[in-house]
Amino acid sequence: MKLTTFAFALTSLLSVAASADEALVASAAPQKTLGVDAMAVVPVGDYARAVTLGIGALGRFEAPAGPGFITGRAGVIFHAMKSSSDASLTLVPLYAGYRYPFGTSGMYVAGEIGLTLAFGTVETQFGEMSASDSEIGFTLMAGWRKKSIDFRAGLFVPDADDAVGLLASAGYDFAAF
Repeated sequence: MKLTTFAFALTSLLSVAASADEALVASAAPQKTLGVDAMAVVPVGDYARAVTLGIGALGRFEAPAGPGFITGRAGVIFHAMKSSSDASLTLVPLYAGYRYPFGTSGMYVAGEIGLTLAFGTVETQFGEMSASDSEIGFTLMAGWRKKSIDFRAGLFVPDADDAVGLLASAGYDFAAF
């Protein structure tokens, strides 16, 4: 009789533990997130001859897809021009991509591609002059996520033909659904 009682108690305990584990797994399931990333870009090569350090912010959306996440980021990056203190370059990246995590470590790799809108302005003796252009751009990054915090670094290529920079960003997920 005691063995039957023990078996019943063990079965009940395992059932409760399994239910708790299922609830934990359901709450840890990947979710869609909205976030914001502060970023810095250090231009290299020809890109560095024209502009200084770029700073900006991007809005970010991520949704689970297969083993990783589909991503979308859009924002603005401001650069001062090296040739003149009265000139600036503003980049507006509109990118989509994929983030692939490695296990539960928080480490991942990500790539994005999209359109980079560029707006240049300069103040002259005749007034302000401006020009705009759009180019295909992309990013290749590695990063680390822990709960709502996201750090990443890698290559930022706002113009796939001839502009390359080094990117570092810190982000925060402010909504998950």
